[in-house]
Formats: sequence, C-alpha cells, structure tokens
Amino acid sequence: MRMRDIMTPVCLLMAPLPLWAEGSPTNEQALSTEYFKYEQRVLSSSEGTELGEKARIDAAFRYQYSPSTFLRFRLDIDPNVSPEENKSSKFEVRLNHRHENWEFQADLDLAGDDYGRGATTLGLDSDSKDTYVAYNFGTVARAVFYPYNFGGEVGSAFRTLDVTRVFYIEGTPAIISNVPVEDEHIRMKTVPGIVFETMPTSTTKLYAGVGSARFLYPAVEGFDIQNNPASERWKAKEDRGYKAGFAWANERSSILLEGVRHENSALAGALMESAWSFQAAQKFDQLGLNFEHTQTKAATGAYRLSDSGTWFRDTTPFRPIYSDYFGERQDWLGKVGAGDMVQVTYNFASASPYVAFKHQSSYFIDRERESAHRLRTADESASHGGLNIIAVGVGMNSGKLLVRPEVAFLQAKNAVFGNHTDLREDRILSSLSKKDQILTLNLTYVN
Repeated sequence: MRMRDIMTPVCLLMAPLPLWAEGSPTNEQALSTEYFKYEQRVLSSSEGTELGEKARIDAAFRYQYSPSTFLRFRLDIDPNVSPEENKSSKFEVRLNHRHENWEFQADLDLAGDDYGRGATTLGLDSDSKDTYVAYNFGTVARAVFYPYNFGGEVGSAFRTLDVTRVFYIEGTPAIISNVPVEDEHIRMKTVPGIVFETMPTSTTKLYAGVGSARFLYPAVEGFDIQNNPASERWKAKEDRGYKAGFAWANERSSILLEGVRHENSALAGALMESAWSFQAAQKFDQLGLNFEHTQTKAATGAYRLSDSGTWFRDTTPFRPIYSDYFGERQDWLGKVGAGDMVQVTYNFASASPYVAFKHQSSYFIDRERESAHRLRTADESASHGGLNIIAVGVGMNSGKLLVRPEVAFLQAKNAVFGNHTDLREDRILSSLSKKDQILTLNLTYVN
C-alpha cells in the first residue's frame, strides 16, 4: 500500500504557477540532486520479513548547462510495473532546451544487454510522456505534442498505470500459442497525441488532449485469441485516446479532476478502458485534510502476460486472457471499480502524524499489489471482494529529508492474503487469510 508523500496535499503542488514554469533554470552551471525516494515493505503478516526485496527506488540528478538547457539523470526501479527480478530498473537521460516560446525535451533510456554480450544502447524511451515539443503562448496557454505518450495515468493515492497502454503481437503468427516461435513477441505501445493547456487565472488550469496509436490485429472474421487463435492475415487498427482535466489551487485549498479513456481497449489487450479521479485538499493551520475518489473501468480482453512482458503467461491449456484456476474469465474484466481515501494530518514543527482510511471496491484496478487483478482468492475466481485499509504513520522532517514509517491494517471480504508459514507450489492448496498488517518505510529527499 503506497500512501505516497501525502502529508503535503498533492494538488497544492500544482499551483499557483503553471506547470511549464516548473524547474525554472538558473544562470549558473550546477550539478544537483533533485530528489531521492525509497519505499520498502519491511514486514507483513502475510509475507513475513520483506526487507531487501522489491524496493521502490526513484532518484533524479540535474545538470544545469545554461539558463535554457539542462540534463537530467534518473534511476527508476518499480517492481509494481515490472515484477521480474532486476528487470524493473530503468536509467533515463533527459535533455531539455528552451528557445523563446518553444520548449523541447527528449527522454532517453540507457539499456544493457540481456544476452551477456556487453552491449549498451541509448535511445528514446518509446512509452515516455517526458518526450515532447511545446509552444508557450505566454504564461496563459501552451500546446504540447507528445510523440510517444500523451500521459494516460490518473490518481495519486490510487495511481493507475497508463490507461491507454495497448498490446499486440509482432511477427503476425498464423496460430497464436502459449510458446512463441522465431521473432514473435508482445509489443507494448502507449498513445501519442497533442494536449492543449490553459491557465485563465493564476490559480486555475484546464487541459484537454487527443491521441492515436496503431496496433496489429488478425483480419479474419470470428477471431478469438483464446478459443479460435488462428489467422493467416493481419491488419493495422487504430486506438484513439482522450484526456481532460481541471485544477484549482491557492495557498490553503486545492481541487483536481482528471480523466482518460481510449476506444479500442478490447482488441488491444489493454488492462483498462477508462479512469477518472477527483482529489481535494484543505489546510487549517496545523491540520490538513485530503480526499480522493478514483474510478476505473476494466477492459474486457486484458492480456495476462509473463513477468518479462514479452509473451503470454505459459499455461496449459492456453489462457491469454485473465482467467481463474478453472479457466473461467476473471470477474473484474469489463467492470467498474472505485477507490476512496480520506486522510487527516496534524503538522508539528518537525513531525506530521496522520491517519488515513482507504476503501477499494472488488473490481478496482490500479498499479499496486492490492489491485483486483492481483490480490485474489486461492483459485483466482474472486478478488478481495472489497478492501478496507486503515493506515497510521508519521512524517519526520530533517531539513530536506523526510522519513515516514507507516503501519497499515487491511481487512478483505474474501480470504486473499498469503500465509508465510504455508507456502505451496499450488496456491490453491494454501491457507489464506482475510487480514493483513504491513509495516512500510518511506524515505524522501527533495532538494
């Protein structure tokens, strides 16, 4: 469970300055640390000691070459995105340059060689929303072209993956099976597009965007990837995405409303069809209140991929769509789910204790381990059935460093939490529980 850095209201970070004024360059060349974030589940009643396993690390360093140009180096390790051991690591190099009303930014990945040949490549990150070309109409509006990803995530305490992320098979096989042949593999793509942003007042921002992505799909009538996976011909199809949002904030209050959807999620193996989120925050002297409601609608034909993400999970019989132990489609596909969060924080001089209550409905999908497509019963026929979480923590400040331990108490309707004293090859034979307690440690340094 990730509550993120929510001692400070999330929406207040967005205003009153326009987002394109963030990180205004200085006149001196300098190498600095932008931030360092570390998140680790230390202990849980279901898994036992987890310290040293699947830590979330996000760090960025910035070199200001000139007032109009900077380089940014970022290390991103997120096991919730890529669960395969040591495959979630990403090293990014970001180049940003401004010229009059224009702004150019390229996000590049430094990738190693999985085959032991010692090769290293540097190329554009093909699913990054941080590569763009923008034109600023003064300080009141701008247009931004995203050649790879126009930004399909919503939420804060409940953060979705890219809603507009699609999957298709490269290699155009005549028959799709659980074992790929030759050059067949799954290709992941996000929707590129253009976004228009405007700030009619110093505290208000509006944006809207549209994009489109091409993907390959069998061109035979009656194709069904699980029951009739044969196709001699393939064709190019289009997945069109849309996003919009509204933000308002002053020094004490903030509101954020954002939404995203795409049209062809069912054919493109996407996890979600649409999502939207409403967030609000209010400060009362030392007291802070945060609220969030995030809603998702799952796609009907989500592909269940292997940990590497290069092909479907190897099952017999072949079940490329999320299915339970008995081969039936899982219950969350095509359904609407929601997550709600209320948090109360009291701010002292150097510490900020807080208590938060979260509820996730049985079909809610997001990037965390408690998502309905991940936290399921032993036979995977049902999710947690509805999950309540009470989190108690304290943020301890020491200059630019924030250390935040947190204890969360989880109660599910169905037995979904593992038992670290009863681990079996077939999970269906394990004894599961409806309760879990998790101790998490978060460390954040922001320059």
